Amino acid sequence: MFLPWVAHAQPSDLLQRIEAFQQDLASVYRVKTLNLGGESLGALENESPDYRTDFKLEGLEKQLDNLERNVRYDVYVHVFHFSETDDLNWAMKRWLADFIDGSSIRPGRDSRSVPHVDPSIVVIDGTTITVMTLPCQQFSVSSFRDWRSKLLTYFGSPSAVMIEVAGCEGPLMWSKNPPDPKDRTWK
Repeated sequence: MFLPWVAHAQPSDLLQRIEAFQQDLASVYRVKTLNLGGESLGALENESPDYRTDFKLEGLEKQLDNLERNVRYDVYVHVFHFSETDDLNWAMKRWLADFIDGSSIRPGRDSRSVPHVDPSIVVIDGTTITVMTLPCQQFSVSSFRDWRSKLLTYFGSPSAVMIEVAGCEGPLMWSKNPPDPKDRTWK
C-alpha cells in the first residue's frame, strides 16, 4: 500500500526531525547557527528550496584529531526541502555537475577520488536533501559509520538515496538505492 502523504516529509515533520536529531546529540554537541564556515556545497547553495537550514554541531569537549591536535570536533549539517519532486530533481541535476567544492560526479557511478572533498554523507529522501560534512582531520571510520546511521534514522527512509564520501577526497559511493546510471533524471 502506497500513501503519498507519507512519502514526502512535510516541513513541520522535517522541523521535528531536525529538532530530535539535535536533541539526541545535545549531550555531546552544541548547535551553532552563526558564522558556520565549512565546505562549499557547490551549486546546491544557489538553489531556492522552500525550506533550508544550516547548522554546525560543535563538540562540548576537546579531543585529539588525526594531526594530534586537541580540538573541538565540528560537524556541518545542511537541510534543503523542496515543494515538489521536480524541483528536487532539477536541483540534483545542477548539483551533481557542480558538487561539493566544485567537483563533478555522475548519478549512480562510484568514484575512487573526489578532489578537495571532505568526508560527507548525503541523504536524499522524498523532497529533502540532507548534507553532512566534517573536516578531513577529524575523520575516523567508526565515527563516520555512526553519523551514517544517525542521518538515516532521522532523515532517511527505506527508499532514501545515500551518497557517501568515505574519507578525505574519496572514495565516493552511492551506498543506498543508487539511481540507474542510464536514467536521465539527474543528468
